[in-house]
Amino acid sequence: MSDKEYQVEITIESKPVLKDPEGAVIANDLMRKHGFEMVEGVRMAKVLRVKMKAANERKAAEIAEKMVKELRLANPVAQNYTILVKK
Repeated sequence: MSDKEYQVEITIESKPVLKDPEGAVIANDLMRKHGFEMVEGVRMAKVLRVKMKAANERKAAEIAEKMVKELRLANPVAQNYTILVKK
């Protein structure tokens, strides 16, 4: 069985208990001052879109998890991350 191609999104963001100054600036200075008063808050995150081949979706997620941990893409003390696998 040959490997399939997957698009994996790894989203890394600060933990909710930590302040997010970039998100606050976007919410206050850009959104609320320009008529988007309904915005209650914004959190900044970075998204890595990784194209890879794997035997199945579960294996693609395992590879992405290993990459995050071994390459230290996220700081486990200050950041959370999510992994989303797409075909």
